[in-house]
Order: sequence, then structure tokens, then C-alpha cells
Amino acid sequence: MSTDPYWNHNTHYHPWLLEQVPAHARTALDIGCGDGLLARKLAARCDAVLGIDIDPEVIANAPSTPHVHLDKADFRDLDDTFDMVTAVATLHHVPVREGMAALRDLVAPGGTLAVVGLWKMHPLTDIGYLPLLPVVRATDSRHRREAGGPNATIRDPAETLGEIRRAAREFLPGAQIRRRLLWRYTLLWRRPR
Repeated sequence: MSTDPYWNHNTHYHPWLLEQVPAHARTALDIGCGDGLLARKLAARCDAVLGIDIDPEVIANAPSTPHVHLDKADFRDLDDTFDMVTAVATLHHVPVREGMAALRDLVAPGGTLAVVGLWKMHPLTDIGYLPLLPVVRATDSRHRREAGGPNATIRDPAETLGEIRRAAREFLPGAQIRRRLLWRYTLLWRRPR
């Protein structure tokens, strides 16, 4: 988004995430919100947005925005539901089955879950990704001057895309998972009413 203060592999997918917000959404939860950039964007579409992150320092430096509340919390400890739930580069920080069960429980009936995640690449199952490397490099090069973001905790993913798909079938039946550019996948699930 051209008005963003920075670009990275995660913010690249903000437009896709915003397209998934249901027209009826009044509440949103942004898990792993960092400095609140996506939460602020969600506030343009929802009446109330809660952004949570386990890092209190990155939240402390976030600008204040009407209708957005940022808090230090672990999404697995929340007991409320939301019309829209987003998680960007967050799910791989917890065991995948536990994380998917917690995400499912946070989505209100008729609500939407949209995840941008990372997976552990495997040479046999991800060989088809190799021809995309020039596109990844070109995308990175095009945004080199805009690159940045909050100083967030980084962790390598432990689960392959196959393991993520199996967990989604168990906890989020009907979820759509797509392998994307920039070492990301997207998961979209709509909870039945």
C-alpha cells in the first residue's frame, strides 16, 4: 500500500487480508500486530480492532489510533470471538495444531480467519518453488528502499506445508491454503453461521 511507512514480505499481503474482511464485520483481531500497521488498516473497515502481540516494546512504540486497542497477549489465552481474525507471520511461533484450534475458537459464527504464514521448505515437496526465485528477488529489489518494519521476534517455521494443510483439515474444515510468493502461504477460512 503506497502510504505505508515501510514494506516487507508480510505487508505485501495486507491488501489480500483487507479484501477478506466481511461486509458485516464490526470487530477484528490482529494477532502478532507488531506496531499496529494492519490493525490501523482494519479500523477503516471495522468498528473496533484489538491488536495483540507478545512483545510489549513493539506495541509501546505504536501510534495511537481511534477504534484500535493494542495489548500484550498470547492469542491462545483469549476467550472472545471476532468477526475478522488476522494472523501474519505468527502461527509458526506456536505448535500448529494448538494454534489452529485457538484460531478457530476466536472466529465468531459467520466470521473470517485470514492467515499469512511461513512454512518449512522441503526439497522434495517444494521444488516447484525454485522457478519463482527470480520473481522473489525482483520483488525484493523493487522495494529495497521501502524495506523495513518493527523489530519483531523472528523464528524459523517448523512445519511443512503438508503438515499445515493436515492441521487445517482437522481444525478448519474447508480452509483454503495457497502457496504464495515471498516464502508465504495464505489460509482463508470462514466459520459457518
